Amino acid sequence: MSKSFLFTCSQRKLTVGQNYRIFNNLRYLDQREKCSLKIDRVDGNELKDLISLVSKPVRYLGREINSVGKVPSGVRLKFCLAFPDVYEVGMSHLGLQILYHILNSKEGVACERVFAPWIDMEKILREKDIPLSSLESSLPLGQFDILGFSLQYELCYTNVLNMLDLSRIPLFSKDRDERFPLVIAGGPAAFNPEPVAEIFDAIVIGDGEEVVLEICDLTLRWKESQGKKGDLLTALARLDGVYVPALHQGGAVRKRIVPDLNRVPFPTCPIVPYMKVVHDRLNVEIARGCKRGCRFCEAGFIYRPYRERDPEVIRELLNASLKRTGYEEISLLSLSAGDYSSIGPLLSSLMDRLESKRVAVSFPSLRIESIVGQLAGEVKRVRKTGFTIAPEAATERLRKVINKELDEAILFEGLRELFAMGWKNLKLYFMIGLPTEKEEDLKGIIDLSRRILSLGERQRIYPQINVSVSTFVPKPHTPFQWERQLSLEEIKERHAYLKENLRRKNVRFKWQDPHLSLLEGAFSMGDRNLSGVLAEAHRLGCRFDGWSDQFREDLWKRSFEKAGLERSSYTRQKTLEETLPWSFIETGIGADFLWKEYRKGLNEEVSPSCTAGDCRLCGLCDGEKIGVREGPRAEPEPSKKTERKAIRKKDLGKKFRLTFVKQGEIRFVSHLELAHLFYRSAKRAGVPLRYSEGFHPMPRIIFEKALPVGVESLREILDMELEGRISPMELAERLNQTLPEGIKIVEAKEVLFPFPSHSSPLRSVYRISLDDLLSTEEAQSKLKKAREQEELFILQERKGKKRRIDLLPLIERAELTGKKKESGGRAGLAMELVLRSSGGKTAKPLEAVEALLGLRTEALARCRIVKLE
Repeated sequence: MSKSFLFTCSQRKLTVGQNYRIFNNLRYLDQREKCSLKIDRVDGNELKDLISLVSKPVRYLGREINSVGKVPSGVRLKFCLAFPDVYEVGMSHLGLQILYHILNSKEGVACERVFAPWIDMEKILREKDIPLSSLESSLPLGQFDILGFSLQYELCYTNVLNMLDLSRIPLFSKDRDERFPLVIAGGPAAFNPEPVAEIFDAIVIGDGEEVVLEICDLTLRWKESQGKKGDLLTALARLDGVYVPALHQGGAVRKRIVPDLNRVPFPTCPIVPYMKVVHDRLNVEIARGCKRGCRFCEAGFIYRPYRERDPEVIRELLNASLKRTGYEEISLLSLSAGDYSSIGPLLSSLMDRLESKRVAVSFPSLRIESIVGQLAGEVKRVRKTGFTIAPEAATERLRKVINKELDEAILFEGLRELFAMGWKNLKLYFMIGLPTEKEEDLKGIIDLSRRILSLGERQRIYPQINVSVSTFVPKPHTPFQWERQLSLEEIKERHAYLKENLRRKNVRFKWQDPHLSLLEGAFSMGDRNLSGVLAEAHRLGCRFDGWSDQFREDLWKRSFEKAGLERSSYTRQKTLEETLPWSFIETGIGADFLWKEYRKGLNEEVSPSCTAGDCRLCGLCDGEKIGVREGPRAEPEPSKKTERKAIRKKDLGKKFRLTFVKQGEIRFVSHLELAHLFYRSAKRAGVPLRYSEGFHPMPRIIFEKALPVGVESLREILDMELEGRISPMELAERLNQTLPEGIKIVEAKEVLFPFPSHSSPLRSVYRISLDDLLSTEEAQSKLKKAREQEELFILQERKGKKRRIDLLPLIERAELTGKKKESGGRAGLAMELVLRSSGGKTAKPLEAVEALLGLRTEALARCRIVKLE
């Protein structure tokens, strides 16, 4: 059959997409048969043995605090949330946490997670023929019922294909029958689904909290009926807010809207990663949507109407979540947090509750008028978390074009207050390439940045100003969707101008690679013809296109050329009469309104913000179910900060020395990650930590020595200083209840102040298992040869710098050990290694094993190292 299939294909000219689908079909012909075998789990031990070979093993551990593992016998539907970027990016996304919580709260449904493996992990998966699997249970993705991708950014599309490919799942919907998972997607990029329409079985448009459960219910009924895939797709197409590309015949697909945020679940026990993620804090969404109507902003239009979460609900969510996570910082999320109707009283009441607990508050971005007065003063009560201000345009004329009003008098009044309170770090965001942009607008960026710097210098603050410039990308469902994007040459010219003129002490200029901006523009504005380009780019090796160090412009250029497409055809100027690829997606805001807004922008006319009540400006609100919803006004509470400071001053504090073990998979958590882990475990346990003084107070937790990543230990020591009365036994018990599996306090004792200094051990004893890696004879021979040398030089890398050192003076003892089996023969071959410090130099145990026994890469990764003392 395959020969006939190949012959038929060779008789006609095929598009890039068709060729790739044929390649895909052949690749997966036997995969459907393999599906019937139902391989339940990837060999977790094999993969865990190999993750020490990758740059950040902790990305692939799972089992974080508050992650969910359900008993398989009670699971009727397996759902995997797939984020097409690395773990630390995906775990910063609030939407993933919300859906994870909702799905795992549903009886019979188990929701797990998977993230795009980094380049080094992908290499291992392919070389070892290990399918991509979930974090929670190591289940291969092909064995889930539903695989749901989050599309946050157009430049993640090749990662979607790569994750499917690594899972041995055909890349295109037409090639997957009922034996494969239902592959769905959602997120802001889904509002133009056409470039990826042929990949997904169904695409959710709009808010996902309610529709995701409806999809689960339909899939469960279909699964029990043992129907065909077409039956499921037909049922899904009937759901509001669900687009099924294979069945779509031209009708409108209206976005799904959650009218009241207070009526949908929100997680109070979000997963706490072991590693430091991009937004490493507790995130709470205080409002969805935006009132302002900035004409370039897709989020501001697709997330309409503006809806607030009630202040009391927010306080309850934060209180419950902090107890279960131990975060030291919270972020109040909204497209414009300063527009929240009760932001002042809410922030004041939160700080009154959180100040004594040393929990800081941050905002993703603020309009400057909301900073003036109370907000900055409240935020600084715990820690100055920094401010980001996004003028977008630096001149009043261009701000009128984009409908983003900014009174510069208020701007400088707000900045004056910030600097007076001691803030030194400020981020400014601007865009280049906006409609009607002139040279004076570019000069405005330079002038405004310099004036802000001068203001700080006059106040003797000498601030650090970070000026970040992005290139305007036309986005669907916005008034500027008809606009063109700058050419490559125009972008480079503007970057060069700004780089030259922003060269100044304390001003840092950042910009995005123009090739990335242009590719984003093509896929933002793209149609189904781009599916072939996408598939070819993936085949050529494109991955992580949003990462400048991984982006391959040459491969993308070849992909467009092979498809016979020009990128500029998507980013050109458009007319009202054209049918745009996404025109069948109904956001509730008509094209007529958007066009009028576009023309008003070109004429430098400003439009009013959305208002509560009977507002019908854009046509979305119906005055009944759908409309702007502002929460009840919160009344300010009397401040309690003076009283709490007095309480802290009276407390003398206690000091404890803790001995703990670190075993199992948690050995892959780094020293810095371990410090954060203990900090948050202590906060979850309600342990009254003592903090340092100064700009950024830190808990008084000091480790004796940093343990190398991947090494277990039977005896690690840390010192912890506390406020209040607590016994050593109670401290150990409370911490052990909140520490993750693999870490346990085995001894706690109170010590005198100041802390007795650590002995700063000059030697460490390790046991290194060598089972199945070397025979006893081979190991003895290599060890003897190494001992006989006068020098044994190795190349070390420390803090990004390389140095060559002699290893032999750092080895006190190295000898092979083992014990007899009862039936005879040698088993459990190991090496006992004693390393010491000499002349300020140390060696890691793996460095010594590699040099002494000649083990490399995979064999080295399989060595199990335990620090004995």
